Amino acid sequence: MKYLVVQTKQIGDVLVSTALCDNLKKHDPSGEVHYLVMDYCAGMAQGNPHIDKVIQIDKSQRNSWRYMWPLLKQLRQEKYDVVVNSQGQMIGLLTCLFSGARIRIGFDSFPWRLGHNRIVHFGRDTEHQGNCSLLDDRFALLKPLGLQREDRAYHLWLSDAEIMAAKQQLVLAGVDLQRPLVAMGVNSLGAYKRWALDYFAQVAQWLMEQYGAQILIYAAPNERDYNRQLKPLLPTQWQPFVFDQIETANVRGLAGLMAHCSLFVGNDTGPRHIAQALDLPLLTIVAPKGAKIIANPINHPRYRAIDVWDVIGESQKQQWQSVLEKDGDDQALFRLLTPQHVMAALSALIEEQNPGMHTHPVS
Repeated sequence: MKYLVVQTKQIGDVLVSTALCDNLKKHDPSGEVHYLVMDYCAGMAQGNPHIDKVIQIDKSQRNSWRYMWPLLKQLRQEKYDVVVNSQGQMIGLLTCLFSGARIRIGFDSFPWRLGHNRIVHFGRDTEHQGNCSLLDDRFALLKPLGLQREDRAYHLWLSDAEIMAAKQQLVLAGVDLQRPLVAMGVNSLGAYKRWALDYFAQVAQWLMEQYGAQILIYAAPNERDYNRQLKPLLPTQWQPFVFDQIETANVRGLAGLMAHCSLFVGNDTGPRHIAQALDLPLLTIVAPKGAKIIANPINHPRYRAIDVWDVIGESQKQQWQSVLEKDGDDQALFRLLTPQHVMAALSALIEEQNPGMHTHPVS
């Protein structure tokens, strides 16, 4: 059998959906599994032993019919038996329609469902299994194939050379690898997901004072100006331990840096998924309009999340409904989740999952 999994959204989506490829290969070891992704996300699938071929779409040309037509013809020539469309975009619809595959699986959303002949219905076919809503939905796409078992974990495979190159980059930047390095995700594609920078600064200082931590502030090119506003918020004596100038050529370079970290704390964003794929202890700070379980296994001891409802109670959602429904700023609500709440959650996470972080404070 020859399979194609389609996922042309963002880094986190691509990484999470590699678990579909993993399960297809484990179910059919002699089968061939291909993965269709955007070029800037391809690094999330490279090196995966369960993916035989990664097909990349040039993001800059995805709206060009002159570019897409030859690509669609190439996909048809692959003669896939099964296409799993794990998204709801035009590229997924076109891929299903042009693939010629006998089995085309996807969700029931209109108009994307027009390309599917095995339709998965939200709610009816995606009952949650105590893991999380996102993975429950994704794995429902494999039900028509009758897999005997499933493994929902997703992983990122880095080579020894990539890990060593990242180590050298950190050392050249002045990072002391004898002390904990904490990756801090202060940005997000959705502005509503961003916890306040001044709050992040308080958490960063606490991590340095209590655990001798150094802080890695990574950034995509369009995020640098925003992310580099955190460091000046700290007292002068702590600023040398914040590293916000280390740049990487691609997401695999960032993953290499994170492989040397002891902990991730940050907003719900793509690198949060990288942290989980590398099995880092992590705490996701989820916005009021976000979903705490969207990609966090419920009650997982290592991959945790916190939101404002943990602080003020789920019963308060109705009172704040008007704030949640509007498109404007909900920072007043988000700020009720204070640094002290996050510090308490981090303290418990470190104590239980990474007691080795108990080092002498930076001085």
